[in-house]
Amino acid sequence: MSGRELLKKTTEGVLRGTINTLLYTLFLHGASFGKSKTSYGAYQMFREADEALRDVNYDTFKHALTSLRKKGWVAQKRKRTLTDIAVTAAGRKRLAQLLPIYQKDRSWDGLLYLVSYDIAEVHRRRRDLLRGYLRRIGCGLLQESLWLTPYNPRDLIDDFIREHEVQGRILVSKLGKDGAIGDEDIHTLVADVYHLSSLNDRYEEFLSGAKKGRKRPFQLAIMYYAILDDDPQLPFSLLPKNWLGDYAHAVFESIVMKTTNGLIEKYKL
Repeated sequence: MSGRELLKKTTEGVLRGTINTLLYTLFLHGASFGKSKTSYGAYQMFREADEALRDVNYDTFKHALTSLRKKGWVAQKRKRTLTDIAVTAAGRKRLAQLLPIYQKDRSWDGLLYLVSYDIAEVHRRRRDLLRGYLRRIGCGLLQESLWLTPYNPRDLIDDFIREHEVQGRILVSKLGKDGAIGDEDIHTLVADVYHLSSLNDRYEEFLSGAKKGRKRPFQLAIMYYAILDDDPQLPFSLLPKNWLGDYAHAVFESIVMKTTNGLIEKYKL
């Protein structure tokens, strides 16, 4: 897969479409690309600004920009030109809903939780929904119908059972700090279940791209968010000693975030 194809794939995965991609591009570049009296002129500037928009044709761009205005996610200060297009507070809230957030506080009770279930084939749809839900709340698949998480999932699972009227047995059990499954201690177990080595390689690739300065802010931001979206953000004491996630976040903030002319803290972007 080429770098361009990878960028397109991760952009679609994190931002989910042209409208959101355009919104984030505006946000990242301080919402100003210079002066243009026509929407086509603005389109050319956006294409030049970042590789992620080079495959977007003019009609798609114009439709996306119109949609952003109608939704109230951007505001245009001058009616006759496209000089000043600002991302509104509503637009920032939209981005906050899309983009994963780095968790600086990861309180942990020192236990691992195993989630198992026995749901009949006749309720297969609900079983599949449960699997997807377990992934979304940060559980890792240990083996068929057995999931692992360091964060107590009882309340979230109870809510899911009530909402979807799940019929079947769902069990949550505890595994202490000194516990093990087979020959694996909890650190090795967690690293295997959550594929931490692979994630660390991706963080290393991000850091390499940032260090060499070959990638633009948008490319670096999407690359980072795609990794963070897959990162279970485990308790710090469970992470390997060579873990690069925290360093990558610091580099992301120092290199990428500073280009946005001061992002608003309350939106945690």
